[in-house]
Amino acid sequence: MTTSTVAPEIVAFASEVRAALSDLSREEVDDLTDGLEADLAESLAEDLRRTLPDPVAYAAELRTAAGLPGREPSDAKRGLLVAMQELTERIASVSERNPAIASLVEFADAVRPVWWIVRAWATTWMLAAFFGMERGFGFEGAWWVVMLGLTVLSIQWGRGRWGFPSQRELVTVGNIVVAVVIVPIFGAAWSWGGSGGDYEAGFDAGSDSGYGADSPLSMMGKPVTNVYAYDAAGQPLTGVQLFDQDGRPLDPFDVSSGDGRPCVDRDEVDCTSLFVPAQLVTGKSVYNVFPLAAIASALDEDAQNAPAPGAVATPLPAPFAVVPAVQPAAAPTPQPVAPLNE
Repeated sequence: MTTSTVAPEIVAFASEVRAALSDLSREEVDDLTDGLEADLAESLAEDLRRTLPDPVAYAAELRTAAGLPGREPSDAKRGLLVAMQELTERIASVSERNPAIASLVEFADAVRPVWWIVRAWATTWMLAAFFGMERGFGFEGAWWVVMLGLTVLSIQWGRGRWGFPSQRELVTVGNIVVAVVIVPIFGAAWSWGGSGGDYEAGFDAGSDSGYGADSPLSMMGKPVTNVYAYDAAGQPLTGVQLFDQDGRPLDPFDVSSGDGRPCVDRDEVDCTSLFVPAQLVTGKSVYNVFPLAAIASALDEDAQNAPAPGAVATPLPAPFAVVPAVQPAAAPTPQPVAPLNE
């Protein structure tokens, strides 16, 4: 069987195997891969369920079978490995002469598992922040699952249970990157998770505080459950986001149903309808977008108030269809200018 009759994927596979052996001499590569295409084609023809393995791993098996050493790292990788080894030896030498540094090195080794978790959190935080789904030091929804997966991966890498020696440089570079950005990440998480004045911090401060007695809107001692805005022409507006002077969302509720949805009639026991939160483009549900709509309520399988099956959210009636328009501000009266003296 000639090479011209071999399937293209086999030819490509053989080329990648030879590329993985490129550090060897031409004669050694020819000896290891002589008749490779024909052998693979025959093997796959005998067992149609068989698939081509990883070419790099296959090349490593050929080296081992021939008693040849593994592939030497490139100059850049070799330089990084040498630098890391020299740094490790230098730290060990200094720590032997200085008990304080020795104690610090011992402490760093003891808290290494904490670092595995921190780097998983930092990586998840950066990914979530890229999509706008971080919440201070925490995350939203499925991002906790992402962090769990990255934590397992980070711990197993740290223990040396997963990964290959060739990935050691990648892990080292990743550790350096996380170590460099961890302080800015903590600062951003602290700022965004606090009670700052930007949009996200304001929303988090308002929504996470719940509907306690110190947070509801009120006017002359009576609770405000909905807000209706009108434009300068007296026409009603919809989808209006309202915030206070500190950037906190105006959330009007202090009583909510068991699943977190506030009742229109503010009676959790006999709740007949629920306020419907607005959805932001970030995926968050908020109650500071007015006027709020309502949906019929029913008890779910956990005996909690929830939207009734098949119910549709409907706007609540506004107190006025229109209101008087705003008087335009009067233009300033021009003042006469005294003529200049000749």
